[in-house]
Amino acid sequence: MKKTISIVAATICLIIGYVLGNFVPLNQLGFNLFTKLDPGIKGDAILEVTLIMDNGLPLENVEVDLADQPGAPPAGGVAITDQNGLAVFNVKPGKYFVFFNDNNFPKNVKSPELQPVEVKSGEINKIEILMTLK
Repeated sequence: MKKTISIVAATICLIIGYVLGNFVPLNQLGFNLFTKLDPGIKGDAILEVTLIMDNGLPLENVEVDLADQPGAPPAGGVAITDQNGLAVFNVKPGKYFVFFNDNNFPKNVKSPELQPVEVKSGEINKIEILMTLK
């Protein structure tokens, strides 16, 4: 009898947890375990990455990634270029690589090589990347 009650109680707890988890997810309440543990590269130093086509026009609406090594960008390591081709990062000072997500990259533009950049505190760090058509 006690075993049956324990199984029923555990099942009810699982159902309640499932319902609450789907209808009131913790990440929508401002709580996310992973970003609380790993702040990524977010900081106070500013890096401005500008994408310019070889004809002088800015390349807008392109995802620019920033990380200390190529791969999945950490928190604070993704920005989208604006109408001026500018993507702005607020990161910790350090050495990074600028790279691009091939899945979201314009199909008619050549993806440039990995761009190393050093971000220093107390100044606006800038890098301009010249883009060309395929």
